[in-house]
Amino acid sequence: MKRLLIAIATLTFLLPFKATSAYPGHITAEKKPAMRFKGTDVDSLVMAICREHGSARIGGIWSATTDGATVGIVPAKAWTAKTGMTTPQKGKTLAEQWLMILLDSPDPRLQPGTLMGWLSPAAKPDHYNAQIFTRQNNSTLTSARPFILHIIDDGHMTMKGIRKGIEINPWRLLPYMIRGSIRYRDETPRDLDGFLKKWPVPHNPQNPRYL
Repeated sequence: MKRLLIAIATLTFLLPFKATSAYPGHITAEKKPAMRFKGTDVDSLVMAICREHGSARIGGIWSATTDGATVGIVPAKAWTAKTGMTTPQKGKTLAEQWLMILLDSPDPRLQPGTLMGWLSPAAKPDHYNAQIFTRQNNSTLTSARPFILHIIDDGHMTMKGIRKGIEINPWRLLPYMIRGSIRYRDETPRDLDGFLKKWPVPHNPQNPRYL
């Protein structure tokens, strides 16, 4: 889980952003930790909600490619009805929102049922605007940041951070002659981090089972 948070934080470098949550007084998610739904078998609840509400491709159980942390993505309205818990809305109705719930983490300090983020459909097909917590303080998650989630197919979903704010290019401070001979290159693809579908099992699973 720590590696997943590091990957998420890396994608959001230099992103000055404040997200509104559903806590009393609309305290920003920057200062308020993520909610945890205790006393619930979250794995079974996620699957039950997805079966009952026809979860679409985004709904179900996903595994993070960075560290194997497992999350469930469920309709916010259905989750609220089952648990009685409020959810961050940020100007969206519950009917439009989905929640990302932690089911299993390599970090034992994070409990199953911890809210990792929330998302809503974008105008572009198979794309979602998401707010995902990027920092961990012992057993809580904080600092929601904006991301774009893209469903590639039934079994793969990528995650990209949205860059906002002022950016300084230190190379511009060098004299022109030196600047022309020094160039920084980073050809690392920006969309390799993301999630693999575990349930419902996709048509082309990442690790197929053989008889």
